[in-house]
Amino acid sequence: MDWGSHLAMQQAISSPLIDSAASSKERVVESLLLVAVVLAAVGVYGFLFNRANVLSYSIGYNLYASERVLEGAVPYRDFHSLYPPATFYLNAALFKWLGVSLYAALLGVLVFKVLTVAMIYLSGRQIMPRAWALTAALSSMLWLRPNGPFKSVPMHYGALFLALAMYLILKYEDRHKLILIFLSGASLGIVALFKHNIGAYVLAGSLILLIAKGNMYGRPSVAAPPSKPRPSADGGAATEGRPYMALLLMLGFAATVGPALAYMAANRALVPMIRTLIFGPGEFLLNRLAIPLSPAMPIMLVAALAATAYASHKLRAHRAIAASLWLILIAAIVFFLLRGNQADANQVIFYLPMLVLGCGLLVAVFDRTLEIHERRNLLIVVVFAAASLMELFPRFAREQSIAAMPFVMLALFYLLFALRPAIKTFSAGGTGYRLAAAVLPIIFVLMEARFFFNTYFEGVLRFRAQTELNVERGRRVFFPRATAALIDDVVSYVQQRVPPEGFAFAQSDAGSSFLFLANRRNISNAQFWIGVGVTEQERAATLERIDKSQTKLIITSDDVLAAEKYEPMREYINRNFKAAMRFEDVLILYRER
Repeated sequence: MDWGSHLAMQQAISSPLIDSAASSKERVVESLLLVAVVLAAVGVYGFLFNRANVLSYSIGYNLYASERVLEGAVPYRDFHSLYPPATFYLNAALFKWLGVSLYAALLGVLVFKVLTVAMIYLSGRQIMPRAWALTAALSSMLWLRPNGPFKSVPMHYGALFLALAMYLILKYEDRHKLILIFLSGASLGIVALFKHNIGAYVLAGSLILLIAKGNMYGRPSVAAPPSKPRPSADGGAATEGRPYMALLLMLGFAATVGPALAYMAANRALVPMIRTLIFGPGEFLLNRLAIPLSPAMPIMLVAALAATAYASHKLRAHRAIAASLWLILIAAIVFFLLRGNQADANQVIFYLPMLVLGCGLLVAVFDRTLEIHERRNLLIVVVFAAASLMELFPRFAREQSIAAMPFVMLALFYLLFALRPAIKTFSAGGTGYRLAAAVLPIIFVLMEARFFFNTYFEGVLRFRAQTELNVERGRRVFFPRATAALIDDVVSYVQQRVPPEGFAFAQSDAGSSFLFLANRRNISNAQFWIGVGVTEQERAATLERIDKSQTKLIITSDDVLAAEKYEPMREYINRNFKAAMRFEDVLILYRER
């Protein structure tokens, strides 16, 4: 082949037609992979979403409130809540389309969780190759809350918009289209309408990222010489660290939050909403303060990792020995996570995400060997994962750590991806590198698998929840046999004693959940009567409504009765109500005259 023929072939290979064909093929592959991720999530969640191990109090706190919204009530004005209003209005819309039932609410959560997994994958594809992004998305899928994996809690919905906001900012890093910053701010506004504290955390973090963007780009990496700013997709120069980018994010945030605030103001609910959301959560958290889990097991795990890494590095000339050290560590970890005490594993679940995010932050800020765009991307995923993890404080509940795991898994895999050269340099050969890089993912996946199977299954893949509720609003939802029998018995009793459209008083937290399933009304505007944020005025108003309506039935428990702090209510109950029926720890009081 002469030089002219060779040149002609090269021109043909690089022609726009060939490039277009390759690009089309890439888009097809990307679309197919996204569809595969969605189908995998639907396949797993579709078998699980309508199975619950306990009666969630969110049924009463969120779904009963959503039914009231469907009937025209306004949160904060007509009933008490510590959550922003989006959850109530979303479920009210679902009830309008699908009918008022527990199944409809669970189905809504299913859709949001599937879409969240898809957004985690798309976010990963902005910063990692397909295999890494796919692994991160699938590894995040089975982290489900133990006491209600599909219950109607705000961040089951807000997580989708948190992932969408992260995706848009990561996409901006590649495309430099300012509309992406605006849309990311709009998504953060929706997050705030579901969970205002998470929305505030991630908004503050995003603003810091945008404002500090110029300084980040001004620090060249050691690995490569400084390069010119990448051009934006619309032909202009990339604008880095400009204040108006932060302003654009705030404008997007206001575009979704503003109309919601205007609606609440028009319905005379804005002032009580602001008062509740600013001061109510503080009271809630003070009442939920807990002692954090012991860090002993995570410290031992980190020490073992550090010791193995150090020994492997020193023995890198003896690759077989170095690889054997990693294999021994991995075998010990597998044995501990599969056979060890669950309380010890809970310590790791609680603390290891903090360690991963802390390491990610340190690497992004101080590791000059990384390219600038890698440090930026790492900061973004760490900020969003940290915002989702902030629910952990100060309640120190393992459940909150589990809820943040999809974002933590993305941060973990991108951290490992960015540190590939460093891990290879530190490790002994290809086998040592692969083993060293696999340790943390193995820990997380094994914890996830054990937790997932213990939550849903008993024995060999036999569902814990296998008994369908008989009550109309609970059809197609399954609980463990004893729990299902308790729910059916209580709901049946309430329906027999309280006429349709009649009222009862839910003194216990479970009371409103039973009333929702029974299709009966709560005389109190506070779904959680013993909960926080219920003012003295509301307590007095509830007592007055009970007396005037001659409400005949109270759902409570011995513990709740003993914990009643409002003395007039305690005295009124003692004078007018007697124990009528007990279903395990559920106590039904009835007015005899």
